[in-house]
Amino acid sequence: MKRIFAFGFLMVLFSVSLHAAVSSLNVTLAAPTRVGTATLPAGDCKITWVVNGTEAQLTFQSSGQKPVTLPAQVVEAKSFSDELQTSTVKGVDVIQSVILKKTTFVLHPSQASGE
Repeated sequence: MKRIFAFGFLMVLFSVSLHAAVSSLNVTLAAPTRVGTATLPAGDCKITWVVNGTEAQLTFQSSGQKPVTLPAQVVEAKSFSDELQTSTVKGVDVIQSVILKKTTFVLHPSQASGE
């Protein structure tokens, strides 16, 4: 009976630790930055995600703005730091991917540029 209880207790601890995994990132945008069809103002932005296999839904939330949710591809890649990869399109910074220490989220090209 004690073994069953111990096994059940370990399973609960394991499942709680999986749910405690970080699924958000806070960044500070130095300038207005476009993601999809929306332009996020300079300042603090929270990025959250939900992963389903090799696909993810990323939500970008800046203070006073409606959240922007876009699909992205999940790529297993290692990095030394968390960062945003951007490109400049017609003088405006556009988010292309969200790079984390163990995973990268690549926004779909049409979604990244807002086309």
